Amino acid sequence: MLEHCARNAPLLTLPQPNYLHRESQDFDEQSQFLQGWHQDYSQLSAGHFSGFLTHVHLPQVSLFLEFTNQQLHQQGYLDEEKISIGVPMNSIEKGMFCGSLCEQQAVHIFSGRNGFEFVSPANLTIGLIVISRKFLMQYLSDDDQERLDQQCQSAKILYLSQTKYQNLVRFLRSVFATLKALPGFIQYPTLVQETQMMALQMVADTLLCDDSAPRTVYYQNQSWQVVTKTRKIVRQRQDDPISVVELCESLAMSHRTLQYHFQRTLEKSPVVYLRTERLNGVRQMLRHANSVTEAATSWGFWHFGHFSQEYKKMFGEAPSTTFKRFHE
Repeated sequence: MLEHCARNAPLLTLPQPNYLHRESQDFDEQSQFLQGWHQDYSQLSAGHFSGFLTHVHLPQVSLFLEFTNQQLHQQGYLDEEKISIGVPMNSIEKGMFCGSLCEQQAVHIFSGRNGFEFVSPANLTIGLIVISRKFLMQYLSDDDQERLDQQCQSAKILYLSQTKYQNLVRFLRSVFATLKALPGFIQYPTLVQETQMMALQMVADTLLCDDSAPRTVYYQNQSWQVVTKTRKIVRQRQDDPISVVELCESLAMSHRTLQYHFQRTLEKSPVVYLRTERLNGVRQMLRHANSVTEAATSWGFWHFGHFSQEYKKMFGEAPSTTFKRFHE
């Protein structure tokens, strides 16, 4: 599949490789750890957030290991010159990626012109391989370059054989175990180049193998579209909160059908989801608002005692605490 082998590739030493581990108690901060992803997180499950991101940046490849303890709605897009696949490192259940259920032996293709949306389950550890498109393409035949372009036109789930999936997991685990024990290995150009070529081989085998296939079941995608449209409506009606009755009218469906789609996708009722989105809106606005009151009323919360209780239950801290942290 690859036209050249690692020993024939030129050694790449610039920019300087680096290795970093960062922990966070704030999901907004966590979303910014992945530079170049242009993404934002909304928290869907209740409780205090905690997470970490371990990453190594090599000249043409970046590897990430991310943990998040809460269910999140992740939305963003990757720079076009990059190709990325995500590999869940632990058992993943009840997640949705671009309209498909997240299942075992599946990887996430984050690349695509229209960006990605990911409802990630609680306590998820995921490994990410991000590779320079130009670096990858130079090792592929013309036919494989065309196949890869088609595969990466849109973000999606890709189902692999157990062997190929486990190879990805073992590769990522071995790299991060080596970094933890011997972080100085990234200072050796030969080892850096070998790691880059292994990552390149893994990505090429994943995206071009004959036994991999994208899969989106219609009813799953339909439910996903209902959630996506609802989120857009909530954001557009910031100062005029929509009710479930109005939402049903807007989407031209019965309450029972709406309930079905939300339970299938998020295991939440529409009422809970609408409130969760509004609370996330307040939290995002607290970063720039002049006061908690301004942010709360802007999202239609007028009973401040009740709002404060709901906010604390959702995010594990009082809105005043969030405001103070953002304005320190």
